[in-house]
Amino acid sequence: MGNELRAGQIALYRSALVEVAELVGHDQAMIIMGDERHLHQVQRNELLPVRSTGDALGQTDLAQISADDWEMAKQRATAINAVLATKTGRSVEVRRQASVLGLTGRQMWRLLRSYCEHQSIKGMLAQPAGRRYGTRMLDLRVERVITEKIESYYLQQERPTTKALVERIATACRDQGLMPPSGKAITTRLEAYRTRDAQRRRIGSKKAKYTYVGMPGHVEVSAALERVEIDHTPLDVMVRSDDPLCEYIGRPWLTLAVDVYTRCVLGIHIGFEPPSVLSVALCLTHAVLPKSPAVEFGVPLDWPMHGVPKMIMVDNGRDFVSEAFRRGCEEYGIVLAYRPVGSPHYGGTIERLIGTMVGQCHLLPGTTKNSVKAKGDYDSAKHAVMTLGEVRRWFVEQLLGRYHLREHRMLRISPREAWRRATEVGDDTRPA
Repeated sequence: MGNELRAGQIALYRSALVEVAELVGHDQAMIIMGDERHLHQVQRNELLPVRSTGDALGQTDLAQISADDWEMAKQRATAINAVLATKTGRSVEVRRQASVLGLTGRQMWRLLRSYCEHQSIKGMLAQPAGRRYGTRMLDLRVERVITEKIESYYLQQERPTTKALVERIATACRDQGLMPPSGKAITTRLEAYRTRDAQRRRIGSKKAKYTYVGMPGHVEVSAALERVEIDHTPLDVMVRSDDPLCEYIGRPWLTLAVDVYTRCVLGIHIGFEPPSVLSVALCLTHAVLPKSPAVEFGVPLDWPMHGVPKMIMVDNGRDFVSEAFRRGCEEYGIVLAYRPVGSPHYGGTIERLIGTMVGQCHLLPGTTKNSVKAKGDYDSAKHAVMTLGEVRRWFVEQLLGRYHLREHRMLRISPREAWRRATEVGDDTRPA
């Protein structure tokens, strides 16, 4: 709605009628409020334009008019000027020019009145039939009620539904002796509030940020091991202890290290213990040391990816900010970088990979699914039959036998092939 504003226009601001004095920058506006006509600077998206059916054609951007429409308008203006130049027998000239343009006499007279009113070629543009886009036909008192209820009721973190908003507006209108607006009219006005500033009051600043602000598309890296991301997540499956005498059942934690350049998984750690410096150290050790084939997991598949990373990107968890972890990285010349707080998209590579791998667990017995609704009445602990060792072996099989071998959407080759090219041939062989 903001792009409909113009200087001199009447608009609704927080249930009050105001006049737009000036547009400032790309998102601000100066408005005149109250009988004292005080100037205030506000966000454009807080203004709801009130347009009348008598709005002038002068708003039309010349650059947006097609060549054919402009040529037709010029022909009409030429014909009208010929009529105006006629001193006697104007009716005959009107019929003659109308015949040339393919119009009726009535249409020609209407064009003549329009040209005399606007004195411009734009006034000769053909207007679509029906009500002009953006015209407000509701009583201004009803418009005030709609705006006030959206501001005070709808844009709240309780997130009332549109149906509840319609009912609240209808009640307020009846209390004032006004005809309630239709649900469609209210929904149309809600479109003016599909902005980050408005929606942060309803869905929170974090969600509004990811909904209305573009996020960085990808990380620029030029070689394998240049940037490695590490993170933790619980697997969506309940498993048993490997000790036959221990009846413990729980969700194991996965710690995973991924190379951003090749998308290869360098190392993992799966265990019952919550994330800690120990799980990070075990995962990083696994990533650095050779492990081909993956015999420690009982999987006879090659796992050639290993090496000391140049930089490690992690979140701000206690295990990653510990002194022991920082000093360990410094000892081996590894740059330790932290994501900005509340910005998980800076670790997008590992976040997407974790989502892909954890989703595979939903096919296992004892799965916890990804929500209470999806789980239903399924008893995950009762159906847990796999041991921790079996889950480790299954995960490595999925990793080496499927993920590393399938074409990656961003690379357009498999992660394993990307690693081979980066370590044997050179960096310039990976697709852009």
